[in-house]
Amino acid sequence: MQANLASKQAVSAAVAALLVILPLKFDSPYSLSANSAMAVKGGNGHGNAGGNGNGNGNGSSNAAAGNSSSHPSNHGAVASGLGGLNAAHASATALANASPNSRIGKIAAYKAAATTAATATATAAVADATSAAAAGALATAQGQLATDTAKLTTDTAQLATDTAAANVAAIAADNAAIAADNTAIAADTATVAADTTTAASAAAAAAAADAAAAAAAAAQQTALNAAANKTPVSPATQAALDGLLVGK
Repeated sequence: MQANLASKQAVSAAVAALLVILPLKFDSPYSLSANSAMAVKGGNGHGNAGGNGNGNGNGSSNAAAGNSSSHPSNHGAVASGLGGLNAAHASATALANASPNSRIGKIAAYKAAATTAATATATAAVADATSAAAAGALATAQGQLATDTAKLTTDTAQLATDTAAANVAAIAADNAAIAADNTAIAADTATVAADTTTAASAAAAAAAADAAAAAAAAAQQTALNAAANKTPVSPATQAALDGLLVGK
């Protein structure tokens, strides 16, 4: 009887010890235990399948979300900004043959106006550069005339001094210098006159070219507004339109 009681107490103690040890063994990822064995036998199908399924599924979803947000596109915004100007996707043939009152026809008119404006702007730039060069040449000629005139004044004063001193040799040299000064001044005066005419003509041409460029730019804007059928048209929208018309 006492032996049976002792045996039962030993079993109870062993079970209690096992219950204390098993949770520690279960938490350890590198040990084999009774709980681990039970998990493999009865719980692995639910535990690992559920864990892996949820983990990988969420990971893939997050990756997809991350990829979609890391490559934003404004194509839709550009198309929306263009509105009716999306008709510029039409072919070069369609643009050339479109009715003037149609959307495509108005876009074609804008394209022609833009080409004219670009040409006028380039022409004005050349005219402005020519005018600036002519003005620079005139300024140089005027400077040379002033220099030679000042030299004549100096040489004339020297002649007076040498004459008072009765310095015959110096007087002859002074007279030669004065003669050369007068020749140079005559040439300078002719150059200034010619450069004045050239500068005036170039300035007038530049002014006309600038006015033509401004008028062409205004016509281009009017054509753009007509094609878009709204105002104002943003620079971004105009740039997108111009991009669609390249090569057409």
